[in-house]
Amino acid sequence: MDLTPFGFRRRRQSLVVLGAGASRGASFVTGGSLHQPPLDGDFFVQLRGSRLGQSADGQRLLNFVTDEFGDTELSMESFYSQVHLHDQFVADLPRGKGRRRNYEWAMKYFLRLIPPLFGLTLRNRRCEWHDALVSGLDANDVVASFNYDCLLDTSMRDVARRKWDPRTGYAVTATGQVDQWMDHSGTGRFPLQGHRVLKLHGSLNWRIGTDGGLRLLRLPYARRRRDGELCIVPPLWQKSFDRRPFRDLWLAARRSLTATKALLLIGYSLPLTDQYTQAMLRIDVQELDFLLIANPDSAARSRIKRVLRSALRSSTCVVELETMGDVGVILSP
Repeated sequence: MDLTPFGFRRRRQSLVVLGAGASRGASFVTGGSLHQPPLDGDFFVQLRGSRLGQSADGQRLLNFVTDEFGDTELSMESFYSQVHLHDQFVADLPRGKGRRRNYEWAMKYFLRLIPPLFGLTLRNRRCEWHDALVSGLDANDVVASFNYDCLLDTSMRDVARRKWDPRTGYAVTATGQVDQWMDHSGTGRFPLQGHRVLKLHGSLNWRIGTDGGLRLLRLPYARRRRDGELCIVPPLWQKSFDRRPFRDLWLAARRSLTATKALLLIGYSLPLTDQYTQAMLRIDVQELDFLLIANPDSAARSRIKRVLRSALRSSTCVVELETMGDVGVILSP
């Protein structure tokens, strides 16, 4: 990636990490937007204020959250952890049925509503800032994303063009509706190695086929026809990566972190509960020539620098910005 726009007059193979703030900071999202891409902390608030909150599944889920937890000021991680631990507790120490069925159904409603809630703001949208980021990448650069949504995938298709092949670009072989996420029209040579996108928490345009392989979906924000079709890492502090394809993705991320000399973290706050990512950054990141952190929370920026302090030298160029828009404006032609 050419890092000259950021004041570092060299080119370096780069790894970009995108968090939820990158989607929340999309070019078409404004402070006055009726709906915004949901964050971990306001998923249920966004749901209550949307038409989905008036649907049968939405009302049942919101009623459950209010009755069980008191209000909708509840994070996705807290909700999922409580429901998951309830099932684990009952399984480990069975004593009657209790309220297990209510919890099981609440989880089903929650998972059913994730794609359409994201779709309220993101369906058929393109982000100028994601486009600018993708246009600035070299063919061998890597993007690791913690986001379920498909803003990045859309920019890869429409901007990277021949530098992006979804059949292999996700670091695992993908089949299914690949033409929906690929545009190799036009002229020019194909690169020896195209972009890689590591969606470490899964993606709404993925599902796992009956053979265990990755299938791409044409409509990422549509309700799933069957429960259990979402291919995402649940928002738990204690995550499991045994399920395909996540073990391969996290191993690929570790290899990329070890090799990179330029690390850009955009919209990612490195939550204190995300012990796995903290461990990966501490263990795998080697000495950096360039570090960019884009986050409006100064405490989050400081936390990231503390975790990466062993990789920072006196000569490391460190750039701090606030938003995805700041990055996009700098990289825009």
